[in-house]
Amino acid sequence: MESEIVASLQSLFDQAEKKGLWFYSSYHDIWLSPSKLRQEQENGKFLWGAVNWQLRDPLERVVELKFRRNQ
Repeated sequence: MESEIVASLQSLFDQAEKKGLWFYSSYHDIWLSPSKLRQEQENGKFLWGAVNWQLRDPLERVVELKFRRNQ
């Protein structure tokens, strides 16, 4: 099951690495770089299918944090 999930994400990993994007889960408000997500999955964490992830520019998170800080 775990290997099937990881395999199903391969095209997302390829796209993320090529375009400099990160994995984002809106369900848990989690941002992970492709390398960090791979590391976590090797440790049995975040083994969620592709439907649970969006690829987003990590700068979106930086802008969001700056906005929150300035409120």
